[in-house]
Amino acid sequence: MYPRTFLNHTPRPEQLRLAMDLSPTSVLRLVLIWSVGMLALSGLCERRMRQQLVGLLFRTVFPLLLVGLLVASVWLVPERFPQWWDRWWRYVLPLSTVLFGMVLWLPQQGKRLAWSGYWEFRDPTPEPATGTGGLARPAQTGLRVLGYLMMLAGLVLTAVPMLVLQRPDITPDWVEPNGFLIGVTGLFTVLYGGETLNRARIRQARELLSRPIRRNAWTGSLLWVAAWVCCLVGLVLTLGGLSVMLGVRYLAWWQTSITLWTMVLGGFLFTQGRKTFLRARRHRSRLIPSHHHLKAGSYVLYLRSFEADERNTALHEVPMPGLTGGAMTGFLVSRRSAEEDVADILRPVGPLVAVGAPGEQLPHVGAVRMYLPREAWQKPVRELMRRSRLTVLTLGISEGTMWELAEAFRLLPPHRLVLFIPALKKAEYQRIRATASHLPECPAWLDTRHRTVIQGVIHFAADWTPTIAPVVDEYSNVKSNLFTAMMPALQPAFSRLEEYEKETGHLHG
Repeated sequence: MYPRTFLNHTPRPEQLRLAMDLSPTSVLRLVLIWSVGMLALSGLCERRMRQQLVGLLFRTVFPLLLVGLLVASVWLVPERFPQWWDRWWRYVLPLSTVLFGMVLWLPQQGKRLAWSGYWEFRDPTPEPATGTGGLARPAQTGLRVLGYLMMLAGLVLTAVPMLVLQRPDITPDWVEPNGFLIGVTGLFTVLYGGETLNRARIRQARELLSRPIRRNAWTGSLLWVAAWVCCLVGLVLTLGGLSVMLGVRYLAWWQTSITLWTMVLGGFLFTQGRKTFLRARRHRSRLIPSHHHLKAGSYVLYLRSFEADERNTALHEVPMPGLTGGAMTGFLVSRRSAEEDVADILRPVGPLVAVGAPGEQLPHVGAVRMYLPREAWQKPVRELMRRSRLTVLTLGISEGTMWELAEAFRLLPPHRLVLFIPALKKAEYQRIRATASHLPECPAWLDTRHRTVIQGVIHFAADWTPTIAPVVDEYSNVKSNLFTAMMPALQPAFSRLEEYEKETGHLHG
């Protein structure tokens, strides 16, 4: 027999239910405490570890929390709050759509953070912040504004515990038991606001010396505001029409027709807003006046055919083939062009630099453009290859691209050359390979029917042995976007470049 004292202290079912309080307030408090703890843990780590940790949270933890919140709102809330549910249930589906979009968006951002934190390439010696001829490094305005807003919000939150102690009569009921948590959250928000400002300064120091393409920058700012308005109005119309369709049992045919057309109009405005964002970025892009302003080893050279610019720099509605990974993710989270993804995935090595097409009025976004004379362009391109940290060339059958490919094989070591395979016909690839013996055999998965801008990556070993990696999955053709699809293909090339630079100690040549 057990001692009597043990029997007296055995928890009863009622006590267990009280101990396992799953009310919304207690669950929210637990999530907030856990989030503050994770922020504190990531803040104590070095930059590389912090990016890996935040990337893991974005890729795995936060999407699972959102899915749990979605399931809980659908299955648990109707049982505990039936009257509230009868009134507000029609708004759950639009909210669930937004949460589902965040579930798709967060893993992509987590992969970008993890990719940037994985590589520790040795940065070249920083140049002065300003140069001759009005050249300057672009200000990281967005990060600065975010840092100041975080510091302001943190200062407000740190004042909450003192407000609770002095005036408990004016504070809401839920603030008093959470005052300490709110104060700690404010403290970490202030610290991370300062860290954000520091990151803005560091990123500005690493950017290339350049100048704005136009003296008047108001056009890009106005387009940016118009893009936000279009996206917000589009979301309101689409989700509002969806709530009307679900909230009213019987609609006349004309009411149904108007509601459906309202949703279609909302989707159109949302898409136009995303395209306007791209146009605004083009107006706010910068220009390198001359290739002489580029420091050797401080950039990645991007060579391609000018005819492919319109396709590579357009907003792709379906970034990758496939229904789940393409159409759904493309509508919810895609707002970038293929070239922007290329510039983003190559950023650990250096900023992407390209020669702009002669005569274009507005540079495309992604690579920072410079312009060369129509006749004497070969010598500057040859010099840019020699001084680049990495040269990336998209294969093509144009005369200029074929010359650039031959010069890249002649001038560059194999570790500093990466080739992209676009949607070529197999006969076109064989024509290119006939003039470049280092290229591998034509891959079986090469197909022009795919909408993927880049279908494969070729990198080379020290003896010029080629390795070809597909960007499009040969079997499922389902990828989230171009950035995440290219990660496994570029990882071996980055590893070889890192080892080569450690052995030689040089950032170019």
